[in-house]
Amino acid sequence: MRLTRHRTADLESNILKLLRTYTDISRVDLARRLGLAPSTAGIYVERLIKHGYVKERSKIARKTGRPPTVLQLNPERGEFVGVDFDGHNIMALAVDFSDKPLRNTRLAIAETDTIEQILRKIEQAIEKVMPKDRSRLLAIGAGVPGLVDCKTGMAVHYEFIARWKNVPLAQRLKKKFGVQVFIENTIRTMALAELWFGQGLGVRNFHCVGIRSGIAVGMIHDGQLYCGASRAAGELGRWPYPHLSPKTAAWFKNSDDTAAQFGPELQEIASVRAIQRALERAIADGQPTLLRTSSRPIPIEDILRAVQQRDPLALKIVNEAARGLGWAIGQLVLTNDPAKIMIAGPLTTLGDHLLQPVRATVDALTSTEARPRPEIVHSTMGEFIGALGAAALALHEWKPVYSAAKRGSSRPRKREGAK
Repeated sequence: MRLTRHRTADLESNILKLLRTYTDISRVDLARRLGLAPSTAGIYVERLIKHGYVKERSKIARKTGRPPTVLQLNPERGEFVGVDFDGHNIMALAVDFSDKPLRNTRLAIAETDTIEQILRKIEQAIEKVMPKDRSRLLAIGAGVPGLVDCKTGMAVHYEFIARWKNVPLAQRLKKKFGVQVFIENTIRTMALAELWFGQGLGVRNFHCVGIRSGIAVGMIHDGQLYCGASRAAGELGRWPYPHLSPKTAAWFKNSDDTAAQFGPELQEIASVRAIQRALERAIADGQPTLLRTSSRPIPIEDILRAVQQRDPLALKIVNEAARGLGWAIGQLVLTNDPAKIMIAGPLTTLGDHLLQPVRATVDALTSTEARPRPEIVHSTMGEFIGALGAAALALHEWKPVYSAAKRGSSRPRKREGAK
């Protein structure tokens, strides 16, 4: 039975995904994993080889018989770009066709930047990592903070960028760069990066907690990204935190009616921004500290140095944030029972100064003989984790596109990539 163009595109995309998952796979193993006859799978493999997406390699020769051949992705076939941002920074990264990172860049967002200026900076970041031969760019992925509509490519809302509402980001980038653009919430691109490249490899159920301007959680359930009914799952930072210590309460934001009734939101206690502002308020209140920086916000490096020197004020505020984070993670553990939890973002530089109180709080809330605490670790993927996940998103969603056939030619007709 002859497949439609869209079903052919889906099948060839699945072949490429399997080649990214299983390196050096044979035609027979590929057909078995696809549930196809080897001859049928071979037709599509040959087409991918013909157009340069896949190449063959002979394995080490055996004593007898012809050495077996295996299939590999061709890293030279093209590139994908991922871009990720929050309220302060834009990160962009390019990968080749076999997922290998090639180039990256980082640009700062100023508090005074307009939406148009931020969009131009996103475009500039992408341009900085693009291949010199622009025809090699195959697709762009964008990790977008806050609420997103992946179907329309709309960035719906993000409270930490003023007037960021219903921004047609995918449409703008597609018009600018002439390739398909795929968007996803930035914490979910972080979770995808962990799933495909990081400490989530081989783990069927895990959570990635991202802490930057806000706090959110990307959830992998049974090996799949969980997004929720309206793709709004994971807003961990919006949870009210009812256990703020009276000793530190004055230094954390706690002014609106919701906070007065239920407690401040977690992202006003445990985000990078919240910790920086709490320290600034405490210093302005005359609290003794080793922090002598005049920079605002206080750099994370200075906070880490103060914590390492056992500065009482820095330790008190970081411990308060860690307990709040541990309380929220404990609720996730009781609800979802993940095998592993990764914490991503700038606070990973605090190391065990953050992890120890987080783990202790989770233990107090959840650990029993029947329910051991899941492994809680810092992500090791660095500040470009969201951009890498966004690039991988584009790479996985993209489908092969062939040149238009000449009249009388047996080559495949031109077909569009998947939306």
